[in-house]
Amino acid sequence: MRVSTPIMMAFLSHLRSANAFLQTSLRASSTTFAFAAAPSQLAPLQISNHAVQSKRHNSLHKPQSYNPPNTQLQFSSSIDTSTEIDPYSEQAKQNLSAIYSNLDPAASSLINTDVDKAHKSLLKLTEQVLAWNQRLNLVSRKDCTASVIYHRHVLPSVALLPLLCNQLLNTTLDDNKSLNIVDVGTGGGFPGLPLAVLLPQFQFTLVDSIQKKLVAVSEMASELDITNVRVHCGRVEEMMYNTDVGKVNREHYNNYEIVLGRSVTALPRFCAWVSDLLKQKDGRLIYIIGGEVEDIVEERIESDTNIDTLLNRQEGTSDKRALIFTAWNVEEIAEQSGEKYNIVRSGEKTKKQHKKSNSSSSNDGKTGKKLAKGEWNKKRNDVKKDRGYDDFKRYEF
Repeated sequence: MRVSTPIMMAFLSHLRSANAFLQTSLRASSTTFAFAAAPSQLAPLQISNHAVQSKRHNSLHKPQSYNPPNTQLQFSSSIDTSTEIDPYSEQAKQNLSAIYSNLDPAASSLINTDVDKAHKSLLKLTEQVLAWNQRLNLVSRKDCTASVIYHRHVLPSVALLPLLCNQLLNTTLDDNKSLNIVDVGTGGGFPGLPLAVLLPQFQFTLVDSIQKKLVAVSEMASELDITNVRVHCGRVEEMMYNTDVGKVNREHYNNYEIVLGRSVTALPRFCAWVSDLLKQKDGRLIYIIGGEVEDIVEERIESDTNIDTLLNRQEGTSDKRALIFTAWNVEEIAEQSGEKYNIVRSGEKTKKQHKKSNSSSSNDGKTGKKLAKGEWNKKRNDVKKDRGYDDFKRYEF
């Protein structure tokens, strides 16, 4: 298609005016650009491309006075992956050995003192969790790698080892009875499974209400050849009672020296769930939590230690801390928070207050005789109708 010369000249003149206006606007905004050639030397199509390019530059380059905000996300509860070392490295094994060095010398009789064997077992557990997590949601699948599982799940569980050993050394056991530890809300086996690897002399009960997770935990324990672990599927507030016969289950009721938990629920509610599991004399609750806790909980903490301190790593890597409560304090928190009275177990009938009225749908209102199913009340003119308020009047127009 041929275009007449006057039309082409008018078109070029219009483009030159537009380009001049664009340059004036750019100077006013203190933004400089480098053009490949003078506007008068460019063909119409080339000018169009530069106009688009100028818009792109204008969206990417800001004036010098512009200070972009810090858009980097901050996660106080997560570990900085740049500081995580390779869990298979020699440094990782040395760090595990450093945790052992914090233990009371008397605790050597309680734990697996072979650091090399313990490290290999924990690495094998890490690999199993990684494999199972592809089929089940045992832990968060976001950035789920062997390093993440080892540093964010396995090591924080191992961090409880010094606290656990101190409590075990101060516990008086009855004759011919082993020390029992229960992990409530274990999920993918944390913190109970790594601790069972390191404490083979003690019995661990891992509790969760999701059966498929416990199947995975049982398989992992079997692969690790751990014989001191059993699982219980169900609600923890029901495991110490036989609701069918209305009696306590002596296998669990007041039968555990240590109760473990890791960010399961609010602490007052958790205390209400587990208060009947703990032995009243020497029982202790060890709970991993992040952030602040309620005042009623803060006043009754026996011990409060940062996970970073227990792992001998830089403070601020994690906001998690390990809290310890006596059995007496657990009972107090459950009772004074009111959570103890909010528990409803399966099979229990709750009493409900029904509002009484002059005419009842369950009896005939005169003799009190119970009506048969589907039978209607007989109309009674001597009983005042319940219309919702006393001064009801019907008006006709």
